[in-house]
Amino acid sequence: MLQRPRTADVAVAALAVASLVAGAVVIGDARAIYERHLYISELGAEHMRSAAQFQAGFVIVIAGILLVAVSVRDVRTRLPVLRLWAPSAALVVAATLFLVAAAVPCSPGCPSLLGTEAELRDWVHIVAAVLGFVAGCLAMLQFATARDRWVARLSTAGGLAVGVIAATGGIISLARGNTDIGSAMEFVAAGLGVLWMIAVTVVHTLPHAAADASEPARARSRGDAVPVGAAARLED
Repeated sequence: MLQRPRTADVAVAALAVASLVAGAVVIGDARAIYERHLYISELGAEHMRSAAQFQAGFVIVIAGILLVAVSVRDVRTRLPVLRLWAPSAALVVAATLFLVAAAVPCSPGCPSLLGTEAELRDWVHIVAAVLGFVAGCLAMLQFATARDRWVARLSTAGGLAVGVIAATGGIISLARGNTDIGSAMEFVAAGLGVLWMIAVTVVHTLPHAAADASEPARARSRGDAVPVGAAARLED
């Protein structure tokens, strides 16, 4: 017997997936304007033809992240320290920081903070973007240690892939290495992050076995975390 998710939860999940896909398509279309390789932030830099379109797409993606946070609001990690706050809270923090990065685009060329060309807006933009990425990685770690085995497996694989690719691209960028490879890796990491959120949202919303629905009561009696998706579905 399967426990069906509530209609409201399905609607939120559908809107989250639609927003993430739409935002990614808008950003991808903005990227297609240029033949040369660019880092993501450069698409929204001052005086770039793609700036307005990129910012619109970025805001749509941010809306999708916030909707994902609503959709997975009942997820809890098994780790003692990380259990102090929900993964959805980390997603909200990440979305807020990304919104700051979108509202304060970098100066033309998006100079490195290690150089003398960087302006105050570059510091605000890059620091907000980096901290947003860190918050997103924290959320992925929490999801990777959730009780739902499929969400945990998806998050473990996605977190490792995004972390390795993004870190490598970041090192290349800071070292002023091959920008073609660095920018390509950044886009791949961002794309994997979006795919991960879509996959987690879909898996979390799918009907779970009735046995899983009784787990919250047993978990609470043991003082453990509530399994992914089960608490919300008890209300059905």
